Amino acid sequence: MVTTLTAAAAAALVLLLLIPLSANPLTATVLVFLMGLTGFTVNPVVTALAMRFAGDAPTLTSALSTSAFNTGIAAGSAIAGTALESSLGLTGPPLVGAGIAVLTLLPLTALAVLGTATPARIVAQCTCAPEQSGEPARSPAHR
Repeated sequence: MVTTLTAAAAAALVLLLLIPLSANPLTATVLVFLMGLTGFTVNPVVTALAMRFAGDAPTLTSALSTSAFNTGIAAGSAIAGTALESSLGLTGPPLVGAGIAVLTLLPLTALAVLGTATPARIVAQCTCAPEQSGEPARSPAHR
């Protein structure tokens, strides 16, 4: 959980730093690189966290987590584009991104405080049974 909160907080911090420091091309380049690095770090960590809470539906949880990220990318891009066209100008998109990143910290902090709902369980098991003849089970291709 510490990794999740650290990754999300780092993404928010980089986006907040991008607002005042984006006028210099060198610092803007470094911050955009760090923004990509922290942003790509958050997705798999949060997906893994969601899988811990999945119960009997880990595949569904993984799919919904990925869909939520894609929806967030589309909605965030639309909102950031609107902010870019507003009076905020070039500071609009990082401001929107920082706001969304800070909002991400709210449910992650709640999960950190509440802890894991149930222990992780293995739901897939081998259904291969040895044949009645006493020989080890073989795949259909080897029969």
